[in-house]
Amino acid sequence: MFPFKEGLTYARNQWYVAGWSDEFAMNQIRERWILGEPVAMYRTASGVPVAVDGRCPHRNYPMAKGLLRGDNIQCGYHGIEFDPRGVCVRIPSQSMIPAVCHLRSYPLIEQWQLVWIWPGDPALADPALIPSHEELRLQKQGWLATRGFTFELKTRYQLLNENLMDISHLSFLHAGTIGTEAVAATEVILIEGERFLRGTRKMKNDQVTGFFAQVLNYEGKIDRETLIDYYAPGMHVAWEFFMKPGTLDTLVTDDAEANENVLGMYRVHHMVTPATLDTTNYFIGYSRTFARDQDSVTKTMTTVFESVIQQDIAAAEAIENLLNKRGSAPNELLIKADAHSIRGRRRLESLMERERSMTSTAPN
Repeated sequence: MFPFKEGLTYARNQWYVAGWSDEFAMNQIRERWILGEPVAMYRTASGVPVAVDGRCPHRNYPMAKGLLRGDNIQCGYHGIEFDPRGVCVRIPSQSMIPAVCHLRSYPLIEQWQLVWIWPGDPALADPALIPSHEELRLQKQGWLATRGFTFELKTRYQLLNENLMDISHLSFLHAGTIGTEAVAATEVILIEGERFLRGTRKMKNDQVTGFFAQVLNYEGKIDRETLIDYYAPGMHVAWEFFMKPGTLDTLVTDDAEANENVLGMYRVHHMVTPATLDTTNYFIGYSRTFARDQDSVTKTMTTVFESVIQQDIAAAEAIENLLNKRGSAPNELLIKADAHSIRGRRRLESLMERERSMTSTAPN
């Protein structure tokens, strides 16, 4: 699947965000497509989130069109009932339950306001592989984390992944809100972490945009560092550091909270989960260190971030539309500014290739 190498589509033995906690309800079944499969999501009476195969094995009826009977899910077509583990507990038309009559049940982990799903081999579902929510600043003292949005994009997920790693587009697609000319004009520095791939740009004596001047309550020149940490396969954390002019060299990124020259910091948390080959689930949250008790700042940031994100969505969907009409994978002209997104693509491809290699060498 373009832009991947031939035969690569998804990395399945990975954690993805299935949805926000409040999307798992006790009295409602929600369907969400994840890595090409329908998934039925709900919550038991004790509050435990459940995700099972969204397709009844009998006649392929969508399980999300069924009913909840206590903690069990019942197919709305012929009344076949399954428990939260996917085990069939009742077939109304017969007493004997075939062993093959079951639903796949997905491992889930709920942290902060997110529910993570493991679409691959359940035996490999290690919770330690989920990025630390304290490290992400979703659960860290001194930061206010805010639940953002959910979108379903009409585009393949890798187009969004590479949009998010391409910080240079801020100068043009998001000019005047979060982008200035300095972003594209500044070289990206790549840092290979054990868990993430970082692309960062450090800008001195830049002009603060009207939006940031408003929420930071600051006018004039600033020093600024803008970076993206990519946690493959589908988590991107955008950082922004606003510094007093002439102080950027005093910044130690991982200890920025202790730097008195920092005017403010925020992060945008982008969670990208493939839905189908040409649709994508997109979840966005954000956190900040400044004006944490001011609801008006939260509302302003929500409004501005939503407009910025809609611009990204429109760009990715426009590329998808062109690709679909063209009917074949195009050649790519790559430039220096693409270093982060292409390195991130290779990192994701290596996950898929490793998984494919393990599958092909597994004993029958």
